[in-house]
Amino acid sequence: MFKIKINHMKKVIISMLVCGAMLSATAQDSTGTSNPTTTTTTTTTTTAHKYFYYPSTNVYTDEATGNYWYWDKANSKWMMTQTLPTTITLDQTKYPVEIQGNDPWKNNDADIKKYKVKGNGEIKVKTEK
Repeated sequence: MFKIKINHMKKVIISMLVCGAMLSATAQDSTGTSNPTTTTTTTTTTTAHKYFYYPSTNVYTDEATGNYWYWDKANSKWMMTQTLPTTITLDQTKYPVEIQGNDPWKNNDADIKKYKVKGNGEIKVKTEK
């Protein structure tokens, strides 16, 4: 009789495990996380965002958020801040630049070439031909 109860218990436990595994698989299938044939196509359209570029100091700003981006020589990387270091003073000459995304400095090499700062501080804008 004891043997029968152990066999019966084994069957109950195995049945519970199988049911639990099936429920788990069903729950994962409904979210699409475990089905390897499920593909999700996400199309994101990145719209151009308007920033301003200050060529004399090589600084970008987003007037909507108040954020500035500047090149930090000490760390050799672009920094974002809402307050510029005291060593950077912006002049009035700024140019609008349209950038895809949130990193206006990504096109910095092209911006430096386009908004060339002469030795006397005058800025010469190169136009496309």
